Amino acid sequence: MAMKSVVALTDRLVRAAAVGLLLALLVAVLLGVGSRQLNAPLAWTDELAQYLLVWTGFVGWIIAARRRSHIRITVFADLLPKSAGRLLEIVTQAAIILFAAILIRYSFGLIERTWDVESIALPVSSAALYVVMPLAGLALILQALAEIGDVLAGRKVDTAEPGTQPL
Repeated sequence: MAMKSVVALTDRLVRAAAVGLLLALLVAVLLGVGSRQLNAPLAWTDELAQYLLVWTGFVGWIIAARRRSHIRITVFADLLPKSAGRLLEIVTQAAIILFAAILIRYSFGLIERTWDVESIALPVSSAALYVVMPLAGLALILQALAEIGDVLAGRKVDTAEPGTQPL
């Protein structure tokens, strides 16, 4: 029961982060557009919007993985016998784990190489752009392991139609 509480709390925090990032992105873009219209452009708004867009993309990736709402083409997988379909799901999740591990490994190199490089228009390190990558990779690995656990335990997880999942 405690694990379900931790997962629920984590889901809420990730969704709150997504909302906060999207609102901040909206404000940054509106400030940039508004300041240009007044002939007093704020140089930092473009760079901030770039950073927020990257972070929002990674947070959205985590949410989509949790909700099982990534695009999946299952035409051939649906034709497989149940045992082969389960094996295919495990192989798919193992590939996700491999990709996420590669993401984590190379993200630390990006962070290290850009740690002492100051952003052009913001008073932060350029590494701030990449800090979200290892966190997203870890979240994806944990989600894929949970998916493998569901398959091995024989739990059938229904994938909701796109747009029908609760926010």
